[in-house]
Amino acid sequence: MAKNGGLITLVDLKAYKPIWRTPVCGDFRQAQVCSMPPPSSGGVLLLQMLNIIGDADLKSWGWHHPQALHLMTEAMKITYSDRSQYLGDPDFVKVPVQALLSSGYAKQRRAEINLEKATPATQIKPIAPEILQSFPQVKIPLNRKLQLATRYESPETSHLNVIDAERNAVSLTFTVNHGYGAGVVASGTGILLNNEMDDFVAAPGIANFFGLVGNEANAIAPRKTPLSSMTPTIITENGRLRMVVGAPGGSTIITQVLQVILNVLEYNMDVGAAVSVPRIHHQWFPDELRVEAWGLDAMTLQDLRRRGHNIKESQPWGNVNAIAVTVDGRLESAADPRGEGSPRGF
Repeated sequence: MAKNGGLITLVDLKAYKPIWRTPVCGDFRQAQVCSMPPPSSGGVLLLQMLNIIGDADLKSWGWHHPQALHLMTEAMKITYSDRSQYLGDPDFVKVPVQALLSSGYAKQRRAEINLEKATPATQIKPIAPEILQSFPQVKIPLNRKLQLATRYESPETSHLNVIDAERNAVSLTFTVNHGYGAGVVASGTGILLNNEMDDFVAAPGIANFFGLVGNEANAIAPRKTPLSSMTPTIITENGRLRMVVGAPGGSTIITQVLQVILNVLEYNMDVGAAVSVPRIHHQWFPDELRVEAWGLDAMTLQDLRRRGHNIKESQPWGNVNAIAVTVDGRLESAADPRGEGSPRGF
């Protein structure tokens, strides 16, 4: 780093300490969902979207029904707008996690959704901080029976899941950000340096590589961790392991994980189908609903356009992998056919 004019010194490296972050956990129907807290936005946004979807009868609509896709899209837009305002490194800014995840807040934001018409992104705003503070700061407890261990696809983030014979589970996401990170290898080590600085906000309202915009909460500062979208997730039901899931994919990580969870828990898909079926993605700005062009029929797309969605048909994206525990206690695993992974059992 010194040879290339870098700002990080040996003193900085010696001062670095890994930080334990308590996972964020919440309920969705009979399931308890635990995921990564800030400085990742993944866990908070995932739980927010599940809260906004709430008790909607998605199963009766079907996974590809325009009504289900519309509700999911509107929930995505709301939560990504919150991400732009509130999410950042909790060691530097106050992140109102409990307020964002409260049932009252979810009900208020759900009431803003017109089930027949898309709300333009310009009309969706984060709720004012003073209003958000009025929601109950109810602590979301960690499930005591769960012990957590200490093609456009972004090709550099990786995710893996592991479950052992005793049902101990690991969900692990790790990244160097862009392809080949900073494009620099420390001489003689083979270690590739990342370029995570792009995960910070260079200036309010200026989009990063993945099109995400942010504000002061995620501004650059010394010793601060940039906001990520990593969403490694472990799910239990009645205190027993139910599912482990995660993905690479930049800003699409959170919506990928959301849809695979709903595919398994709501639509009763096996894991292979859950990671394979077509996906959608909306991140508030740009105001476009990204859909995998091969997967949704013309009538569904026509219905979504009629509701006001700006459809962008894309090539397949993502690389989710997941393991689920079936009703009869078997482990069922699958890797995304869009990627290069594969499931293995020993």
